[in-house]
Amino acid sequence: MAVIMMFVFKKGSRNAFNNERESDEFVRNYEKIFGVRFPSMDTADEIMRKISESCSEKLKIKLVRILIKKKVFHKNRILGKYFFIVIDGSHVMTVNEGHCEHCLKRTSEKSGKTTYFHNVVEAKLVTENGFSISLATEWVENPQGDYDKQDCELKAFMRISDKLQKDFPRLPICIGGDGLYPNQTFFRICRENGWEFIVSFRDGNLPSVWKEVLILKELSEENRRVAEVCTGGRKIVSTYKWVNDINYQDIILNWSECLEESDGKITRFVFVSSLKSDWFGVKEITAVGRMRQKIENEGFDIQKNHGYELGHKYSRVCVTATKNYYQYMQIAHMINQLFELSSLFMPLMTGKMTVKHLWECMIGELRVIILNFKVLKELLKRRIQLRYY
Repeated sequence: MAVIMMFVFKKGSRNAFNNERESDEFVRNYEKIFGVRFPSMDTADEIMRKISESCSEKLKIKLVRILIKKKVFHKNRILGKYFFIVIDGSHVMTVNEGHCEHCLKRTSEKSGKTTYFHNVVEAKLVTENGFSISLATEWVENPQGDYDKQDCELKAFMRISDKLQKDFPRLPICIGGDGLYPNQTFFRICRENGWEFIVSFRDGNLPSVWKEVLILKELSEENRRVAEVCTGGRKIVSTYKWVNDINYQDIILNWSECLEESDGKITRFVFVSSLKSDWFGVKEITAVGRMRQKIENEGFDIQKNHGYELGHKYSRVCVTATKNYYQYMQIAHMINQLFELSSLFMPLMTGKMTVKHLWECMIGELRVIILNFKVLKELLKRRIQLRYY
């Protein structure tokens, strides 16, 4: 509980959260609100070293299942049916040589210096209104002993796909990914699990597919749509093209392209998908494919730069503790998103108000004011519904 609240309060380190123990008012309020004592974070670290990461991940999965069951994300399903799950990897932390047997390593060609680090691959449920919720986590790490090649993101995807299928077997899923993922293994896994997919596609990737696209897109002039919108005083012209039913290794792929012109600049977005495009659907498929960026912006970037301090060594020597801290960070971020994106919180974000300032005010209240628990009990008796735009 203390570890989760360290991340909920966005303290950024065990020491920073430990400092709150110096305030008798904070400790008293914490213990009254949550019904548990406020332990030393050194004690919490000892527990993080002993419990299994799988137990921490099971707690996260249980909480996500409750949200799905309560249909929190149903309004933001794509094409009215699918939950958009984005797969992506991120750097977690750089460590010293000898940190553990599973460290990844990279040697600079110029200096010859070897860097040791840990990466993670996430499967996050992302939505148009800003949610980025961790459904599954897989660490990219080398096996013990001798090995020919280091672990990588694609190998981690194969493992994380097993987790998704096991933990959410009935969830209608559409997988999103960057240009690393268009390959036969990825397509096969999606087909075997009954998942749809929309992934970025680089020119020249999958040569046989790219060759067919070059020919067919010129012969299919009817597969074209132009849309104009004005937003923020800018005119944006989007030109869509698509080619359906491209056979690749007995897997049917559908290609789509969007050229977006604004202020004389052209931005190009290209995707391959298991979903067919048409005059109506190509616009939504493109919009969904572009939502892949939310795992970076609303996911990894928030956790790295906005209080959670992903990258900080919450445990410098114990890999088990590091993995547990990471899982509880995902739970805390989930809790905060449920509040920060809600109809109760959004009206507070007026003018130049920031989430960081409101969090500082909240913690300041806990430090200096003894809360009226008679009032708190009355508030807790009320039924409160959180709505999401």
